[in-house]
Amino acid sequence: MNLYALFLAAGEGRRFGGGKLLRPHRGRPLVAYALDTLANIKGRGWIAGGVAVIPDRNTALRQLARDRGLRVTGNRDPGLGLSHSLKLGLEALQTMALDPAPDACLILLGDQPRVPIAAIERVIETWKEGAGPVVRPLYAAESDAPGHPVIMTRDAWGFAGALSGDSGLGPFLHSHPELVTTVTVDGSNPDIDTPEDLARLDER
Repeated sequence: MNLYALFLAAGEGRRFGGGKLLRPHRGRPLVAYALDTLANIKGRGWIAGGVAVIPDRNTALRQLARDRGLRVTGNRDPGLGLSHSLKLGLEALQTMALDPAPDACLILLGDQPRVPIAAIERVIETWKEGAGPVVRPLYAAESDAPGHPVIMTRDAWGFAGALSGDSGLGPFLHSHPELVTTVTVDGSNPDIDTPEDLARLDER
């Protein structure tokens, strides 16, 4: 079965004050860390390729994604929220004539620079063992809410049509637990939503 990454990096970062993903963290753009993790898992053969959803005119983000071997699709209206980026990414996975054709996607977020490789591996292993249509990790060091990365098999992509706004998959999956396999993993995977979040990350 062929797994592709879907990298969502088109948010406006309003709580941050804008320009979040290109803000420096230890000398590099914040988004570079998640992108490098994605390139790592591609190098290990865990995914066949990937598509990044980038704000339409953000040439810097577009180049960072392409430098890691990702195909890019533009989001002309990031203000419509995470759900819109997800729909655009899933549409791209279906229309870009990818070879081999994707059977599932691994959804990663650009503002999660510390996503653990071990968590990604565990989610992928669980999917390969037959779990689905959705597989999510539950981080031992965080709350009881599952997080990212999320695997969605192709027959589940249509669920995105019911989404709206900036909440993404979370509320829908919470209402449909029968669709989700949750795997407990070590560590944490913090979102960077505000300058204070980034400052705390800088201190670690």
